[in-house]
Amino acid sequence: MRYLIANWKMNSVDLDAWEREFINIVSSQNNFPKSDELKLIVCLNLYDYYILSEKIKTSKHEIFNKISLFAQDVSHHDEGAFTGQISSKFLKKAGIEGSIIGHSELRENGDTENIVFEKGLKLKEDALSSIFCIGEDLEILENNKKKSFLLNQLQAFCKKNLSPDLLAYEPIWAIGSGKEADSENIASAVSIILDFFEKKKIDCPILYGGSVSKNNIEEIISIPGIDGCLVGNSSLEGEQFAIIASKIKS
Repeated sequence: MRYLIANWKMNSVDLDAWEREFINIVSSQNNFPKSDELKLIVCLNLYDYYILSEKIKTSKHEIFNKISLFAQDVSHHDEGAFTGQISSKFLKKAGIEGSIIGHSELRENGDTENIVFEKGLKLKEDALSSIFCIGEDLEILENNKKKSFLLNQLQAFCKKNLSPDLLAYEPIWAIGSGKEADSENIASAVSIILDFFEKKKIDCPILYGGSVSKNNIEEIISIPGIDGCLVGNSSLEGEQFAIIASKIKS
């Protein structure tokens, strides 16, 4: 199974156009991956959730009908005076299947390793899936501290019988910058993660995120150990997202 995740962030998406463009691309190809070969996930703002979920439920198109909807963040609290936050219990009640946690943009806004861990626990308690993000910034990379940094993020999360359902390696310096990480850089990170998972006996797909596009997806997905991608800007248009999906083979 391969995975392709769209992270729409706080962007406005024309849902009618996105659906139409996505289905047009899928319908035009005879060898588009089947739903049991490629898992598609859209992490959207919750304002759009009802409309898109209804489109998915009522769609007669088999691929579009199997898209899963995730949140972009979740609170590490159950309930209380936490203005603007949404708990995993509310996500489950709404029908959301899981959430991104540990994204660098959230870490920059105050999410510590412990908060990310607590968010993971809340998702697990409510039987929701986690997309756990890790990745180094340019300073860490240039100072050859990448391995120790990634291992610290992994060790801080994978404890007390908690492990991610999906892990997304996103080098911070490549997110939304248009600057692509080369295959050697990605492969070295995957090796660090796989070694850690093997020692901990964790079975978790590894995804790559960071300026993923239709132009580099085939190179990225060919890297041993990569099971899919987390896509930002290129997922905002249904056509671009479907083209990327079409190039992912099991």
